[in-house]
Amino acid sequence: MKNMRRKGIDWRLTRFLLTHLALGAVSGWIFVGALFYFNVGGLGDLIADPASGPLAAIMLLIVVTITWGSAAMGTAVFLLPREEDDEGKGGRAMMTPALQPALAKVKAHRR
Repeated sequence: MKNMRRKGIDWRLTRFLLTHLALGAVSGWIFVGALFYFNVGGLGDLIADPASGPLAAIMLLIVVTITWGSAAMGTAVFLLPREEDDEGKGGRAMMTPALQPALAKVKAHRR
């Protein structure tokens, strides 16, 4: 009975996705910080304005967090190894097309 697995939820996938979400969000924040620092498109001047600066920065950070975080999670999910990849071929298995090209005999017409 010592080897019985504990019943409950397996949190490995959730932890995997949240880790990649955090990595994507932090890299997006670094990107936004670089945009503000180098004043790309006048963004640095926009956030320097006390009236609209904080709101513009928060809106941009939210959008970039969602976009970069979901892109990082999607990339991580697509790069997960699949069971059929474990054939020892060193890469993805080559799929054969369902339709095979065939030669067709055609009579040549003279003009």
